[in-house]
Amino acid sequence: MKGVFSLLNRTAEGALVTNGDSRVRYWNPTAERMLGYSSHEVLGRPCNEVIRGKTLGGLQVCTPMCSVSERLRAGKGVRNFDVQTTTKAGRVICLNISSIPLPSGKKGRYVVIHLFHEIKEIKTLLKIRRLTALLNEMVDGRVQPQSKKPEATEECVEKTERLRSLPLTKREREILCGLAEGMTTKALADHLYISHVTVRNHIQHILEKLGAHSRLEVLAMAFGPRSQ
Repeated sequence: MKGVFSLLNRTAEGALVTNGDSRVRYWNPTAERMLGYSSHEVLGRPCNEVIRGKTLGGLQVCTPMCSVSERLRAGKGVRNFDVQTTTKAGRVICLNISSIPLPSGKKGRYVVIHLFHEIKEIKTLLKIRRLTALLNEMVDGRVQPQSKKPEATEECVEKTERLRSLPLTKREREILCGLAEGMTTKALADHLYISHVTVRNHIQHILEKLGAHSRLEVLAMAFGPRSQ
């Protein structure tokens, strides 16, 4: 593991390594700079207490019953995912995290390397939450802009028109708005009365149509400010 730690010391990605009970075994210098916590403050603590990740909608992702750890223990892969968290100084940031299991040298034991980097679009995406409810009503013409507060109308109309202009089906637009609200795959499936697999397929089609690589990126493309 010393060779792995030496490599992670030099990476530009934030990195933490957890042992079998999801406690932090290693915390690299980039993670210290990014989140403001020294290695002395985090080593030995449960990973969920350090990252404290939430969805953009405020739902807790990092818990003692970590779904990432459960999947890895079952020998299943984990796709990279986005979480919202807060630095030691209180700044809200969003991280994209990739988790890699690695045998620890002892039979049946492993550690997990979590690599993460900050996603800069967080301020734009947090703002989406205030607009999504109105967008959901306006996009299909159920509510007219004039019935809402004047200060919200211009921005919501612009974003609604942009949403309508995207090469997406009605169902894909519904799922895109659900993602903007911070809904999980399960929540979207329950809300739309479709299967989890169907939701994942729709999300993959949205990513492919818009040329995005993650859910957070596609939300920034759909709802963020237009490039000048």
